[in-house]
Amino acid sequence: MARSPRPGKPGQSRSRAAAPPPQGMPVEQAVDLAYRHWEAGQLPEAESLCRQVLAVLPAQIDTHHLLGLMAHAAGRLDLAIEHMRQACGHPAAPAAYFSNFGELCRRARRFEEAERATRQAVARDWLAPGIWSNLGIILQEAGKLEDSLRCLQRVLTLAPEIPEGHNNLGNTLLLLERPWEAARRYGAALVLNPLYTDACSNLGKLTAALGQPEQGMALLRRAIDIAPRMADAYLNAAELEGERGRWADALNWLEALRDFAPDNPKLAAAHAVVLAQLGRTGDEAAPERRPE
Repeated sequence: MARSPRPGKPGQSRSRAAAPPPQGMPVEQAVDLAYRHWEAGQLPEAESLCRQVLAVLPAQIDTHHLLGLMAHAAGRLDLAIEHMRQACGHPAAPAAYFSNFGELCRRARRFEEAERATRQAVARDWLAPGIWSNLGIILQEAGKLEDSLRCLQRVLTLAPEIPEGHNNLGNTLLLLERPWEAARRYGAALVLNPLYTDACSNLGKLTAALGQPEQGMALLRRAIDIAPRMADAYLNAAELEGERGRWADALNWLEALRDFAPDNPKLAAAHAVVLAQLGRTGDEAAPERRPE
């Protein structure tokens, strides 16, 4: 569901050089070269050029946008947000900059700021389904479900062929306690992309909740076969087995998850519940293979 800000080249809003350029290079050329370094994975070279540009033009928005992308990639979310805020400080900043700013704020759970930024992105590019999708997810996570529903329906009006749009709409419908409609959206996503593991896992869990546990488990196994490191599918499978009283199978799924994601934030609590049902302690649990 979550989407990373994408690196992109500067757009129409690019500022022209108004002072001596860094090391004799025109500012616009330096910015373009910095983006090329970034896209090639040459981060020190990209950052060096960015710093040189900002020494000449401290408010150059494309440079702040790129520094925001680099800070995000380095796991420095607060710094990334600050650079993105400055990238959006010019009246001509493009929609993509506001959308990336909103996405970073969402990751920091600054939902009000995320919504404001993404609504500005929508105002700049009314026909971009990706931006409407970002706004719908922000509103979903902020608990504004009816607003989220309208945004995600707009996504499918603009781009009905995008499977992620159906899956995201299904998530909001499920939160609105409209499970049958959610199931149809997950199913539509899988028709468009049979290898879409998020939709497969979501539909599996929901199908089981709607009274078809065997079909639900089959979908969860399918998701894991497609993406063997999809943590949510293992957690969903363990939960479903627990609901059916198959606690040993539930433990097997969690042990399989622990093999590759021991720090998953949901694993410890789920593991403790299963071990308690089995009358065992954590020290007694030995890793086992996932159920066949």
